[in-house]
Amino acid sequence: MKIHSFFILIIGSIIVTSCKNNRTIYQDETLFSWNDFKVELLKGKNISFDEPIMKPLQIMVIDTLLITINQGTEKHCHLFNLKTKKKIGERIAIGQGPDEMLVPSFISSNDSIRLYDMMTSSVYSFGVSEFVSNIDAVPSRKYKLNETNFFSELAMLNEKLIGVSYRPDYPCYLFDGNGHKIGKGFGSYPAGPEKYSNEEIINAYRAILTSNRKNRVAVCHFFTDLIDVYNENGTLIKRLCGPEHFYTRFHEYNDGERIGSKPDSKYYRDAFYSPVSVEKDFFVLFNGKFVDKDGYNILAKDLLVFSWNGIPEIHYKLDQGVSRIAVDYKRHRIYGISDTPEYHIVEFSY
Repeated sequence: MKIHSFFILIIGSIIVTSCKNNRTIYQDETLFSWNDFKVELLKGKNISFDEPIMKPLQIMVIDTLLITINQGTEKHCHLFNLKTKKKIGERIAIGQGPDEMLVPSFISSNDSIRLYDMMTSSVYSFGVSEFVSNIDAVPSRKYKLNETNFFSELAMLNEKLIGVSYRPDYPCYLFDGNGHKIGKGFGSYPAGPEKYSNEEIINAYRAILTSNRKNRVAVCHFFTDLIDVYNENGTLIKRLCGPEHFYTRFHEYNDGERIGSKPDSKYYRDAFYSPVSVEKDFFVLFNGKFVDKDGYNILAKDLLVFSWNGIPEIHYKLDQGVSRIAVDYKRHRIYGISDTPEYHIVEFSY
């Protein structure tokens, strides 16, 4: 009886060890967990400006200048002075006229203000002083991408631009300095546990990216806790899976009018968003909440820091959740957007 029990124990241990060692979600993945990070607690301070910040969708910081892109306002961009806490003004009218925009997003840059209007596939560059001083700021350069309907935030990679394709052939597209697409595509979709159709793969691997502007790109996925780090040629450097190792299953449907895909609610979770390049690292928010469960909100309290070689470094635990961030690495400040109980900007010192 004792011998029988002993053999059962040994066999069970072998099975458990084997499953643990062979547990994979994605081909070429590098697993990481919460234990791989140094943990630091950050306490936020709400910033009160002399005028309300309205409903910001994105945020950008250059020196003492804070810029928000808003929804439901007459002009897209609102400018604030972080030192005086005063509003400087508003820029970029909504519309399709000259130098107007419909759906702008920031393109991160150290020495200028760059915007991409997703609806018109147009890229705009402004000098900082021009943008601040001129209520009708004129772009120093404007051009269009030769891919229409390219609905992605963009990042700079040397003098090129890169964005998430939302198309089934490649996860990202790369563009030269005149807006022309380079090659067929950039990177490769993960080989996961299920073979997805074209409709399914687009939604299952929705993502947002950032770059160090030189030779690294981090593609951070919305619905699976996966980050793909590439070099400037689109070669995978590291496929980071974690910290909770989940993926969201999408299923194709055809209702007679449209073909699309939708998530299985049992697995539908938020993962990463708002990645930001910060010198030798990148910061990214992690949510982890189930989208269809009671109490869900988009605000994330976990901010993860990785090196550009894909090494987990710091887990900042925020005392209040934010949806988007900007980082002032010179002053060691993190600025985030919160909508609880109403919209405001939170400042964290790190």
